[in-house]
Amino acid sequence: MSTDLRTPIDDYLERQRDLSAVERFSAHHDRETAPLQERWYRELLPASPPGPGQQYRFEVDMDRCTSCKSCVSACHSLNGLDAGESWRSVGVVVGIGWSGPTQQTVTTACHHCVDPACLAGCPVDAYEKDPFTGIVTHLDDQCIGCSYCTWTCPYEVPRFNERLGIVRKCDMCSDRLAVGEAPACVQACPTGAIAIGVVDVAELVAGTDASSTLVPGAPSSALTVPTTRYHRADALPDTATATDDWSESPAHAHLPLVVMLVLTQLSVGTFAAVAALAAWAPSLPDGVLRTGAVAAAGAGLLAIGASVGHLGRPLQAWRAVLGIGHSWLSREIAAFGLFAPAAVAAAGACLVEPRGALAHVLGAGVSLAGLGAVGCSAMIYAVTGRRAWRLDRTAPAFAATTVLCGLSTAMVVLLAAADPVVAAGPVRVVAAGVAATAALVLGAEARLLRAAGTGDPVLDRTVRLLRGPLAPAVRGRAALLAAGGLGVPLLLLALLVEPHPPAAAMRALAVVGLVLVVRAEVAGRSLFFRSMTSPRMPGIPR
Repeated sequence: MSTDLRTPIDDYLERQRDLSAVERFSAHHDRETAPLQERWYRELLPASPPGPGQQYRFEVDMDRCTSCKSCVSACHSLNGLDAGESWRSVGVVVGIGWSGPTQQTVTTACHHCVDPACLAGCPVDAYEKDPFTGIVTHLDDQCIGCSYCTWTCPYEVPRFNERLGIVRKCDMCSDRLAVGEAPACVQACPTGAIAIGVVDVAELVAGTDASSTLVPGAPSSALTVPTTRYHRADALPDTATATDDWSESPAHAHLPLVVMLVLTQLSVGTFAAVAALAAWAPSLPDGVLRTGAVAAAGAGLLAIGASVGHLGRPLQAWRAVLGIGHSWLSREIAAFGLFAPAAVAAAGACLVEPRGALAHVLGAGVSLAGLGAVGCSAMIYAVTGRRAWRLDRTAPAFAATTVLCGLSTAMVVLLAAADPVVAAGPVRVVAAGVAATAALVLGAEARLLRAAGTGDPVLDRTVRLLRGPLAPAVRGRAALLAAGGLGVPLLLLALLVEPHPPAAAMRALAVVGLVLVVRAEVAGRSLFFRSMTSPRMPGIPR
């Protein structure tokens, strides 16, 4: 009879020494000379890499797409995306075709455009287009998190990552393609709806015009020439729309940008007003010119400081001029970067000798430089192709803010540094300028909101937002502008009729008017961002 006792420890040790399952699993992998799933996706990859004049592209067979979102899950998992972050999405398009109602799911990711707007707009050159594959990649280490590419891309493909403070996007799993393995979305699709193809760039460009779109309701392909190909046995009707087209909601307000835009325009407008007063009214006290120049320079510096709050990586803000050759954002930053020291120099010269030649030259120069910088600000939004941000809408809006805030500040300066009787003439001109500009702005905004609509379906969506969810903010802005831009100047003009106008009351009124005007312009610039709508691919996160 054996005296050996077998304990549970003996069993555990024996099981630990038995590595047959691990060895078999390892041997299975060692025997494979190609990726394990190759037999499923090999036919979904091109036979050879792109040649000269060609590039990779996504090809989507919409008839095979079942909206299972395996592509979304695989992309999220294999790229290590954060919760709530997505580089691929799936939407639904519905319409009435010749055979009756139709419904189609649409999977979409980066389209790796021939002329990528994200690359053209980036101020830090954080994008590059591979000259051999055509894949547009984002360089995370170079990104400063300005998010401008999310506006310049008509498809809103780049997505801002709050945790990292940068933008990220699909790169077609270029590292996998480089070794002959399919991108995550291609490999995961159970029906083979997504494939990688090769396209001749010249042929694609020649076949793209202003009426071309990837799917009904998408942005015009002429903007960036996207390469993705969607094909379906029966073409979708032109009247088809995405099911999320009816769920338009206000966008982000971007408060740091709002403050920056309003204060830079106030600064430029004040410098211009002070320069004009110095040339037109030589009898004004020197204190008017000194106070105005210092106020303008202070507002400009405060604005530039506020702008950094918009960046995800503010310590890298110095890199924002790298794209000056192609990015309007870089040009604006460079322009205001030159404006700031020029403003300080102009204010310093005005403090020393406000009537001197140097003060006159610097005042005129900083005014012109500031107007150029405000022009760059307008172009930043105009080049995005958003209908609500067209140059014929954005430039007048920014110009009106420059005039309103500049003249309102000049009013305060005039009444604070000079007796109302002495400054009566300039005060009348400035008050009339504020009232006239405010009336024009209120009239233009009322016309935009007219019941008949704009005639532009995309712009009408902006109008619906302004008349719907944003209506309280619209009414509040109108009330502020009417009170500060019309009521206060008209009351000041009425007080000037008296032989001895009450100086203290007029100064207090001017300050109230400036506060109301600035608050109204902050509300207006916030609405500028929140009411922006544009054509988009179905299912893109809003």
